[in-house]
This record gives sequence, structure tokens and C-alpha cells, in this order.
Amino acid sequence: MFEIEARGGLGRKGIWTRGDLGLTTPLVLFVHHGSRAAPTYAEGLLVAERTGDPRLQIRVGGTFFAPRPAVDPDDLPPGKGTPQSLADLEIPQETVAGEWAVVAGQSDLVAAKSAGGVFLANGPEFERSPREFVAAVRGVREALGPSKVVAVTGLATPSNLAVLVYSGIDVVDSSRMLLDSARGLFHTGDGTVPFAEADRDACGCPACAAGEALPAHNDRALYREMLLVRNHLVHGRLRELVERRLANAPWNTAIVRHLDLREYGLVEAYTPVSGGEMRAYASESLTRPEIVRFRRRIRERYGKPPSARVLVLLPCSARKPYSTSRSHRRFRDAILASADPSAVHEVIVTSPLGLIPRELERFYPAGAYDIPVTGDWSRDEAAMVTDDLRAFLATNRYDTVVAHLGAEAPIVKAAVPNVIPTSKERPTSDESLASLTAMLNQVTSSAPRVPKGLHFSEEMSNVARFQFGEAGLGLVRGATFRGRVPDVRVIREGTQVAMYTGRGMLSLTLAGGGILSDADAYWVEIEDFLPKGNIFAVGVVDAAPEIRPGDEVVVRHRNEVRAVGTARLSAREMVDFRRGEAVHVRHVSEVPP
Repeated sequence: MFEIEARGGLGRKGIWTRGDLGLTTPLVLFVHHGSRAAPTYAEGLLVAERTGDPRLQIRVGGTFFAPRPAVDPDDLPPGKGTPQSLADLEIPQETVAGEWAVVAGQSDLVAAKSAGGVFLANGPEFERSPREFVAAVRGVREALGPSKVVAVTGLATPSNLAVLVYSGIDVVDSSRMLLDSARGLFHTGDGTVPFAEADRDACGCPACAAGEALPAHNDRALYREMLLVRNHLVHGRLRELVERRLANAPWNTAIVRHLDLREYGLVEAYTPVSGGEMRAYASESLTRPEIVRFRRRIRERYGKPPSARVLVLLPCSARKPYSTSRSHRRFRDAILASADPSAVHEVIVTSPLGLIPRELERFYPAGAYDIPVTGDWSRDEAAMVTDDLRAFLATNRYDTVVAHLGAEAPIVKAAVPNVIPTSKERPTSDESLASLTAMLNQVTSSAPRVPKGLHFSEEMSNVARFQFGEAGLGLVRGATFRGRVPDVRVIREGTQVAMYTGRGMLSLTLAGGGILSDADAYWVEIEDFLPKGNIFAVGVVDAAPEIRPGDEVVVRHRNEVRAVGTARLSAREMVDFRRGEAVHVRHVSEVPP
């Protein structure tokens, strides 16, 4: 049984229950053999022969050519003993023994469905073929689902462990540490150096402090990295750790590129739509699933407020949300001083998110990202903004486009030649702000004035559509809005259906959940019971495929709304898991079924 506590990419920190043992993943199985026992801090052992040790023991099963029959649920079945190039060679043997399957190729996946966990065969070979590694993980996750624990042996090092976990590996082993210790390689989280060149005083680990042999240090290094990975998972920082580790080896970079560029759909399905601060410091941040999803939704779900006639492009600020920054308060004052500010639509130009309409500035990750603000743009960033801006203006028509920008101005001018620049030396200077107000007076004074309430209603419609797709428009159609951002109540026919909150999303009431349920969107189908608290995965029957962790969802049974709340798991996880919280409930129906 497996229960998720935190996640990052396909990686997750969880509780893995094995009999009476509750184990934390990601987990390192330390090799235990007669000549050298596993370290005392090891939480799991990889053994050739079982001992009386109370810790989890996974026993290797040999190969087809020298099998070791399984007698315990945690004895692995024999491997095929063939290289990766012959993974699908037909060999008459059992793929599953006890709780475990050893998967060498696609032909093994059907049999592996009955297993509780999966070991990927030929682990060391994946170092030569990162594409095959990603394909193997994808095959397991697509065919067997997220509830399976996935392990790989002979591959983990301190410098690649974060990448392995991010790609979906729950369990690794220390055999690579034994091999590299025999080769005289000293491991750290940043790579290896020859043992003779290592500065053990600078290491500071207990093994080095005590003057123990190289294998003791390398085991410690792997264990310390595993603890670091767990910590980053808990704090939502695994991707940042992964990006720091990319410089360690080309293999790490290749894995992340394959996941980002070729397996976006696989990773995005498990990526939360809300979270804490996102540190986008590396070039690879441009292809993070959260970033790509936001940019895609701008193209697929977003439409400008219909009453907006003038687009004003603004620079980002270090402080989030932008409207709380000093620079954006000054921009806002300049816009409000113009003839018809409600006809103006503000869009922020930034990396790595491209374009952020003002009404979406609190939506994750727009309200949570952090970047180095130096005014320097790479070619990739410039190309991203150019593509996004051209696509945006192709589907959103304005009478006038004004660019009140700094370092971004040349990029925007090249993408939109007819843009009107208003910034002088600095966008926040008095001269620049006066120029912005004067230009807006000029381009808005002759047109009919736009009611302020209409513009705000259109912006709230954009939030609903961005969050829920077309189904979200039902929440705001004909609605009135009470309060001020960031706390706005959405009222339809005298009933509150949602609440816009500081996290930039609409939180549902039971009435709002009914609207989404009628639109057949963002629903979680449960068994026939009236929730008395949070919904756990064991009670979930099915879930809408668009649900991501952090989404607002409606809980129902045969179209009868039973509760609303926030998804803790993705759609498939809700269905596949038998443990863990699926929906954190906010409101529960008081009408008995």
C-alpha cells in the first residue's frame, strides 16, 4: 500500500506499507552481504540471503540461467539476464514472484499488473540510453498506474538521485556505490573525484570525520542525498534541486529534456496547479510543466475582456503579485488617470511565463515565481515571448497596442512593429508615466466609456474559464460580485456559488459545485455515502481526467452533489490508490442520501 505525502514531477514522498513496516519513499536499499553489512542507518536492505534483521529485506532472484526460487513475498523473481537490446526476447519464465515484478520490456507489463511493485531490469544499461530509461518509466506508469512502487538497481548516485526520483523512481539501491568504491571514486552530490584527490576534511560526513574507508563515505553520500531529496519534496522544491544537478552529468540533462519536451503530458497530469514559491533560475525552467501549462492555457482557455480596446504591455516586478509592487502601483495610477481606464487591458511581459494578464497575476505560478531581474533576456526567452505575443494578438484583437516596457521593448517591437512605445529611459520615471497617461487619453477619449463593473465582470469570467475551461463560465454567467480583490464573492440569483481568493482561484460552494457537476467537469464520483470529513481514495469510484492536485472539485454520487473541496491527488491517483486523502473537503451537503 502506498500513500503520497508530497510530490515533485513524477517523484513523490510517501508512506509505503510492507506488512508491519511503514517505509518512507524515496528509499535506498543498501546492499547487505556477508563480508560487509549494510550501515546501521539503512532503512531497507538488498540481500542475497535473508537474515534475522528486522528491516525490510528485498532478496535478489538471480537470472533465468541461474534462478533462485522465491519463498518470501519480498523475494524478487529471476531476471531474464539479457541486455536491454533483447528486452522483449521471449523467455519462458514468470515475471512476478510474490509482491514484485521484474520488467525488462513491454511484454512484461501485462503480467506485472498483479504485482505490488516493479523493478526495472538492466538498470546500469540505462546510463548509456536516457531515452530508453524515460520510455521504461513511461511504460510502467501508463500501463500499471501511479499506485505501483517503481525501483531500479545499479544506477543511483548522489549526483543523479534527484533526477531519478523526479522521473518517477521510488526505490534505488547502493550497488553503484560498491562498484565505484572499488574503482576509487569519491562521490558527492556534485559528482565524483578520484579518492586520492578528495578533501575529506571538507566533506564533514561522519565516515570522513572518523577516517572510515571509501565505501562508508559513498554510502553516506547516497543516504544524505536521499534525505535532501525528501526534504525538497516536502517543501515543493524538488525541481529546483534537479535543475542544480543538471550540471553534474549529461545524463541528468538528457532525462529532464526527455521528460519536459517529449513526456509533458505524462508529467503534467501529476503536477499541482497551486503551490509555493517557484525559483526559475535556470534555462530549463522555461520547460517546467507548470510553466508550459500556464502558457498553453493562455492560448487555449483565455480570451481578452470583450470591452477592452487598448492593450498595455507592462514589465514584471520582483514582488508578487505585481499589483502590490511599487512600480505597478505607479503604472496603475497612470492608467487610472487616463480618460477611460476600463477600456485598458493590462498584460505583463515576463520570463519564463511569457504573458500574464492582470486578472491572472495571482494564479499559480504567476503569483509565486522568482527570477533574477537583471534586464537581460536570452535568445530562448526572447523567442518564447515573441511566439506567445504573436499568438495572443492573433486571437485577441485590440484597437491599439501600447508598450510601456524597459529591456523587453526591443523584443516586443520586433514581434509587433505597430506597437506604440510610451516609456522613456525608465518605465517608472515621472516622464514615462506622464507619457503613458497622455497616450491612453489619446487612444480612449473618442470611444464610448466602458462601465467599470462590466470590465471587472469580464475579468472574473476570464479567471473562471482559465481555471475550469468553458465549464467555468457557468459559474459567472449573470453573476454579481461583492467585495474587493483578493476577496470577492460570486453571487448568482441570490446564492453564492464561489469565492475568489488570494491564491488567484475560485473556491466553490455547494451551489457552485452543482453548476460544475451539471457541466460534467472537475467531478469526483464517490460511493454512496455522505461525507463527514475529507474524502479518501478508498471511497472514490472515478474522477474527471482534467483534475490535477490543487484543483477545485465537486464530489458527487450519481450526479447528486455531496461535497466540494480541493483535490489532493490527480484523477488517476484518486482511482488507483486505496489509501490517502483524495479531496480536502470545504463544504458538505447536509441532505442524507
